[in-house]
Amino acid sequence: MNQANNPPKNVVWWLLATFLTVIGAQFWLVWLYGSALPYWDQWDEALKLFQPWMEGRLTAATVAAPFNDHRIILTYLLDMSFIRLNGRWDPLLQMTVNAFMHAIFATGMTYSVWRFLGRRKAWLAGLFLLPFFTFPYAGENAIWAFNSKWYLLYNTGLAAIVGLGFCRPGSWWWWAGLAAAALGLLTMALGPFIPAAIGGMLVLRVIRDRRWGRESLISMGACLGLMGAGATLLVGPKGYNFLQAHTFAEFAAALCRHLQWPFYHAPEMACVILLPLALLLIYYFRPNFQAPRMAELLLSLALWSMLQSIVIAYGRANYGDLIPSSRYTEVFSTLLIASLFATVLLGEQWQRDHFPKWNGLLLPLVYAVVIFWGLGRMSQIVVDNLLAPSRMMNLIAEERVVTFRATGNDQDLLERPTIRPRPEVALAVLRSSALQAILPVACISPAPKAGWLTPAALWLLRHGTTILEAGLVWFAGLCGFGLVRGTMDLSIKQPVGIIALLAAVTALSAVWSKHSIQRESVEFGMQQQLADYFKSEGRLGRAAYHAQAANKLKPAK
Repeated sequence: MNQANNPPKNVVWWLLATFLTVIGAQFWLVWLYGSALPYWDQWDEALKLFQPWMEGRLTAATVAAPFNDHRIILTYLLDMSFIRLNGRWDPLLQMTVNAFMHAIFATGMTYSVWRFLGRRKAWLAGLFLLPFFTFPYAGENAIWAFNSKWYLLYNTGLAAIVGLGFCRPGSWWWWAGLAAAALGLLTMALGPFIPAAIGGMLVLRVIRDRRWGRESLISMGACLGLMGAGATLLVGPKGYNFLQAHTFAEFAAALCRHLQWPFYHAPEMACVILLPLALLLIYYFRPNFQAPRMAELLLSLALWSMLQSIVIAYGRANYGDLIPSSRYTEVFSTLLIASLFATVLLGEQWQRDHFPKWNGLLLPLVYAVVIFWGLGRMSQIVVDNLLAPSRMMNLIAEERVVTFRATGNDQDLLERPTIRPRPEVALAVLRSSALQAILPVACISPAPKAGWLTPAALWLLRHGTTILEAGLVWFAGLCGFGLVRGTMDLSIKQPVGIIALLAAVTALSAVWSKHSIQRESVEFGMQQQLADYFKSEGRLGRAAYHAQAANKLKPAK
């Protein structure tokens, strides 16, 4: 790791600012669009996992069994653990836990960049990383409690890359990285590509150093062993062949969409995104290159992202049309992160070699503006076309469950529109006598007592905007303090530090202006739309339900 500059004692405060900002944004997103009902594949999970568990017949084979084309062992264990801790299944609690994992990954990435880039660059890591973890372009994972597998994958992946790829074999950190890589195999089908990316980085290191050292051989052996173990866990895409690429043209088109993301109308942006990484690879092999370890971190992240993108391009080529599904976009954003920080290294190198009076952060700033504009536009598309419609459909599902519980008539639940994707599966869950003791409160009438962790989760979700604002205030305060005191490579004479402060203040102002957008205000408008829709369809009973719900949410004058 980069040992240049003594680590400032206050770096923990920068990490705290990152954590608060990211988790506050994620809480706010869940509070606006998350549902207390199980969502999509969660109904299947209840029948495949929770029911045999509650009946006392759960086996290791059941936990390890494929779910679609994945083995999601860690997700299963996590979900059962929080049902046990909470005393009841609660999707909103699961989303809260996922938000913590998302914030931990963001903080870990910030810490890693700080360590490798130069230990006085915490403000730069925060400035360039926060938009990647606060914009809601991957909002599908935030409101889908079942998608903890993505957060588990990325936390284990980052820990494995740093520990297994950069620490001395036999050290505690190396063993931790090895354990993280092994756990990554249990997250989902993309897990084996964690050791593959580390192995690719080790090969680059060996080529650069022109020798296979003992440490590299041990780490490479561990990666090969993990890849072999991961291969035994892979399952075929049973039932999803229609989504696969059937020709090379379909595969290439899908891969191009992934590499150009978030600029879905500009295929040439794939070249713009990959160019800094290609140039960094060239500089990496130069004898006088000053930041080989940071380059290795970025190249391993880029390789990890590209390997996953290739697999998704093959397995889901016909899913998502022009815009890839939101759940996959954290894969693509990792490539953008690597590309953006590659421009930081290139800027420093060019300033040192060719332009001594040039500000080496000018190129990264311009590049960041372009990237963040794309992220912002894609985030708005996701909110308008996925998150808001999903919440509206969940309001319909909640209405059907309430009606079914009141009447006990199966047809009341099956009457469309209703629970997606298969209402008959949801009906089996609601009818299951084994699951009655743990069903979410929203599935039972009269509502039972909530689990003991649920009130804390709801409090955190309800105060997401306050937590987000606290993180931004903290970040702005740290930038201001650094500018005044001239610490952390911040200086009143350097425009970049001022830009970081202004960015934090601007973000804080934007969040403050949207502070009034809360769950109640969002649902009020949606319930009104649903009441009008069902009235136009002549289904007056359903219209009356949503009209009554809208009246309860109507803001006081």
